[in-house]
Amino acid sequence: MVRFGEVTLPASKSESNRALMIAAYGGFAPDYQNISDSNDTQILMESLRGLAPMSFLFGDVGERESMGGNPRVINIADCGTAARFLTTYLACHEGDWVLTGTDRMKQRPMTPLVDALCVLGADIQYVEKDGCLPLHIKGKPLQGGKASIDMTQSSQFASSLILAAPMWSQGLELELAGDLNSLPYLDMTVAMLSCFSAQAERQGRKVIVKPQPYQKQYFMVEPDWTAASYWYEMAAFSEECEIQLKGLRGPSTFRQAQDSGTASLQGDAIIAEWMSQLGVGTFVGDDAVVLRKIPFEKRPLTFDFSQHPDLYPTLAATCIGLGFEATFTGLDNLTLKESDRVEAMRQELSKLDHRPIRFCAHNDHRVVMALAPLSLLFGPVGFDHPEVVEKSYPNYWDDAPFLMP
Repeated sequence: MVRFGEVTLPASKSESNRALMIAAYGGFAPDYQNISDSNDTQILMESLRGLAPMSFLFGDVGERESMGGNPRVINIADCGTAARFLTTYLACHEGDWVLTGTDRMKQRPMTPLVDALCVLGADIQYVEKDGCLPLHIKGKPLQGGKASIDMTQSSQFASSLILAAPMWSQGLELELAGDLNSLPYLDMTVAMLSCFSAQAERQGRKVIVKPQPYQKQYFMVEPDWTAASYWYEMAAFSEECEIQLKGLRGPSTFRQAQDSGTASLQGDAIIAEWMSQLGVGTFVGDDAVVLRKIPFEKRPLTFDFSQHPDLYPTLAATCIGLGFEATFTGLDNLTLKESDRVEAMRQELSKLDHRPIRFCAHNDHRVVMALAPLSLLFGPVGFDHPEVVEKSYPNYWDDAPFLMP
């Protein structure tokens, strides 16, 4: 089989969500290009649009109904990023709020962030189960200062605090405790602060944010490297290919990208290095990253997902499809995602010996997008809920119609 063509990837929701929070904290209308159209980003945007006095940033939604003295309920559905980022935002802005989500979201951890915010003076109570949504938040101005946060379960806890810190009179000195998982996402947050004239620096296990407010700046959101991983998988399953991923910046490990100042902020760009071991080469052009087949040695491989958990479904499916022996480590936090991704992939990959193949989506966009390219090797596959891809890549099936049965 041969795959050629150009692909316009979805915008990075990680960059988009951070950019929206920076605008909200800075009090300016976003001047951004290529904001993600993913469900996650739309949920965050709608939540911010509904928060007075934030409506002027994202468009007026009309007269708001009186809450009659009751807390205002904000439902972020299954968007984990919105849950973490809005917890801090609500805690440091005047108001009485209840932050809630889906049943699955109510199982995902919040304790490290809530504990750190309470140390900084926030007023947050658990409504149902300790450690999880819903949260009753009585917002008030916070001054910042010193805090510690456990990174073991999610780097979003630290990012949430760091995004708020430039607006605090004392800034923030944040100690990073526990296992430093998903550290590239934290480093993305720190890097994006500097794009808006704030001052932040990570020094090993400490992040220092100066009390220097954000300034409005134009910002171009990069295409999403995690979404690119599914095209790497398709390339790996092809006998020959040339796939151009338009607008994607080169991985920071590529010297030419570093020298030109166009290296990606996204840690999942490591997929280029990983997939070179599976026969896919990455070539950085002026306005695209190009995927081509390259020679490779079939040998046992090892991948550590502690810093790149979203790539696990892609690599699991790719190694199974190519018949590679591989050892995967750093899987602990994958039980805390939209699904238990390790168990979900185990269940679905076991179906490859049966026909017809019909996969369960497990309400997990990344599970579906990683499984779909297996149709290139095993024939048509179906899904019970193919629409879940809208969480991060709404045009996935339009971009790759040949994957649909």
